[in-house]
Amino acid sequence: MIPLIRTTTNGDLSHLCSIHGESFPGFFLTSLGPRFLRLLYAGFACEPDGICVAAEDNGVIVGFAAGTTAPDVFFGRLLRRQGWRFALAAIPGLLRNPGFVARKCFGALFYRGEQPAGLAHAALLSSLAVSPDCAGQGIGQKLVQAFADESRRQGCSAIYLTTDEADNARVNRFYAKCGFVLRDTFKRPGKRVMNRWVMEFRRQ
Repeated sequence: MIPLIRTTTNGDLSHLCSIHGESFPGFFLTSLGPRFLRLLYAGFACEPDGICVAAEDNGVIVGFAAGTTAPDVFFGRLLRRQGWRFALAAIPGLLRNPGFVARKCFGALFYRGEQPAGLAHAALLSSLAVSPDCAGQGIGQKLVQAFADESRRQGCSAIYLTTDEADNARVNRFYAKCGFVLRDTFKRPGKRVMNRWVMEFRRQ
């Protein structure tokens, strides 16, 4: 398969949410449901400092990469503008698991992208997902490269991401294969240990 890599539009949002759900079952964001995910990915797709690229095969979205070139301000601004919509969308998840979702949502209010220290103007790769039916075909690497190319085009010096350290060897190997370098590890609340991977761009 040689997929078409392109920027996303509002018409792609339902497909992005579906692939997210298939790729991240049991994760917090997935538990909030497709309405919440749709708002989040609309931000990545439509905000000036958002980036969202998709892989398309025969007219069908089979994967995507989403993030922002300004993680320090992107999430706070999105909540200020759309906070009430996010709150309404989160209600079903809150009813299913009120304590867990409430704690996570409270933490999200203060999320600023967990940027690596000493790295100027780095874009955050917030989400990368490929349909399980299309796994192992190199689509993820193509999406990472497209996200990196767009970040560089917008003046970024690097891209970075965070992912779990424990029980996550396959994903961590994937990012190393894509050219990321492990910058450091840190703990989130609840003692969840995260790896922070960085890909710095060579100067032209």
